[in-house]
Amino acid sequence: MGMRKNQSTLTADEKSRFINAVLQLKANGIYDRYVQHHRDLFNSGIHNTALFLPWHREFLRRLELDLQTIDPSVNLPYWDWTVDRALTSSFWGNDFMGGNGVPSGGAVQTGPFAFSTGRWTLTIRDNPAARVELTRAIGSGSSLPTTNAVLRALSRVPFSSFTVELENLIHNIVHVWIGGSAGTRSSPNDPAFFLLHCNVDRQWAEWQKLHPTESPFQGDGQFNVNSPMLPWENEITPPTPGRVSDHIAMGYHYDTDIAVPAPIVDLTVGAPSHQANIGQAGEFDWYRFVSPVASTYTLETQGPSDIWMSLYGPGSQSESALVTEDDDSGEGSNSRIVSNLSAGTYFIRIRHYQATGTGNYSLSVNRNTQPQPGPAEIVVNGPEVQGSIAAANESDVYLFNASQTATYTIVTSGNTDTFLTLNGPDNQNAFISQDDDSGPGSNSQIIRVLTPGIYYVRIRHYSPTGTGNYGISVRRT
Repeated sequence: MGMRKNQSTLTADEKSRFINAVLQLKANGIYDRYVQHHRDLFNSGIHNTALFLPWHREFLRRLELDLQTIDPSVNLPYWDWTVDRALTSSFWGNDFMGGNGVPSGGAVQTGPFAFSTGRWTLTIRDNPAARVELTRAIGSGSSLPTTNAVLRALSRVPFSSFTVELENLIHNIVHVWIGGSAGTRSSPNDPAFFLLHCNVDRQWAEWQKLHPTESPFQGDGQFNVNSPMLPWENEITPPTPGRVSDHIAMGYHYDTDIAVPAPIVDLTVGAPSHQANIGQAGEFDWYRFVSPVASTYTLETQGPSDIWMSLYGPGSQSESALVTEDDDSGEGSNSRIVSNLSAGTYFIRIRHYQATGTGNYSLSVNRNTQPQPGPAEIVVNGPEVQGSIAAANESDVYLFNASQTATYTIVTSGNTDTFLTLNGPDNQNAFISQDDDSGPGSNSQIIRVLTPGIYYVRIRHYSPTGTGNYGISVRRT
């Protein structure tokens, strides 16, 4: 797994390898594709929407993977502008990003990206009449964000508040401070763009560590956790906010991450409890088990630690594959999940409830041999079914029969802030869609064209500790 380091800690060899890979990517035309994507999509939802952080995370990761096809040792570094704040910083050195424009606002004259090197001509620009040289006007805008400003942004919850402040009061100011090419829609023409955004991405990872009970992403009126992101929407498995919310799962980590996850530990259903330990604050432990047949399974921890358990699958440990989570349904502060699972491979993520907590625990997975009641049925176009989330982390499952291909509306009612997940057809764990607040008030609503089959609806409270009554109905139009 690649580590993204603070640029100030890079060795001379690491700097040289990074610069050479960037120059080669520019020479073969791939780098300019990134410039064009950013320019063309600038006003198409990648800024000032919920997509700002997930889109740029995917954007950076793809560039990083392209750099690694040239030199596998290269990882994107980040620029911590709260520390390296001056033009005299090594960041702007002749062996790295190069210096300011001459005069300020003019062409960069030093470093590997100066026009005079013959290797850095701006071919993708906001308009054809714009300068072909990389330009900078460093320090001409507001002062760079301070540590206190970053900490203030990191304190904001939920995600919607955090991302707005990080984009507008931190990220935007850094772009303006660099000036020149970095202040345009074609801003990736300045390679400093990627180190700037790498630090922004790192702040999102830091925010998730500081607020482990908050959703790592929150949609808005335009985009939700399953929105395919441009320009990759036609790929077989297009990137979505849900698929990029965990940077570790994407194959990289930062030198400031408290702990790099250990390898996934395989568990055997019905075996004795596995003994483990959360040895560092912020540690995540991952496990895997195989459900050989569709059945009801019980996952539970034991021990003195306050454990939070998440279940993913089948076949994926991404956020979009989340089945359910639990905090204290087990004995004491232990977690316990009882869930009807189809055959397949499932993943368990264990962490301490407290972000700074550590301690011992044990984990077991067992298949229930006693028959369990199946999900209650919702009659399509029938009366609304009344339900209740009576305990923290509870989720209720219903089924309905789509007898013909048509548009179906699944909607909740009441005063409870519900979160709705739709699975199927004929598979309780085959994810289709999920929604938080598309219905009236804090209610959930999913509208989809469905083919004939049995579909499953899972309802939980948006807050892990929330409870309340709700109604649920399915309408065919």
